[in-house]
Amino acid sequence: MENNTDTIIGINVTLKGNLHNKGSIQVNGNIEGEVRSDENVLIGETAKIKGPVIAKKIEISGEVKGLVDASEKLEINSSGRIYGDINAKSLVIKEGAIFVGKSTSSSTPEKQGELKKAPTEKDEVPKTEPIENKDKLGFFSKK
Repeated sequence: MENNTDTIIGINVTLKGNLHNKGSIQVNGNIEGEVRSDENVLIGETAKIKGPVIAKKIEISGEVKGLVDASEKLEINSSGRIYGDINAKSLVIKEGAIFVGKSTSSSTPEKQGELKKAPTEKDEVPKTEPIENKDKLGFFSKK
C-alpha cells in the first residue's frame, strides 16, 4: 500500500472514540471505536482496534475486533488478526494470519459499511423435496 498517510496514531496512543479522515490513516496504537477513511487504512503490528474499520483499501498487520469493510481490497498480513466479519471486493490472507468470522464479497457496488443481512427463520426459504437415500452404487435403498 502506498505511503501517502495523512494521519498516524502512534504506538503509545490510546484513542476512545471514532476516527474519520478523508485521507489515509496509519494506526500503530490502540483504538476503541470506528476507524473510517475515504482512502486507505494501515493497521500496524502493534495496533489493536476494537470496532469497525471501513476504507477503500485496508492492510492489517495488527489486531482488529469488529467489522472490516474494504470497498476495494483487504490484505491480512502474516501477523494480522481479525475477530469479526469482513466484506471486501478483493481479499488476500497471507500464511500465518488469523481470521475468525464470516467473509462476504462486495463484487456488486453496495453501501460501504453494510453487510447483507443473513436469512432468519421468519424469512421465506424455498421448499425442496426430500431426497431418498442411495447406497454406494447409487441404487435406492429399501425401507
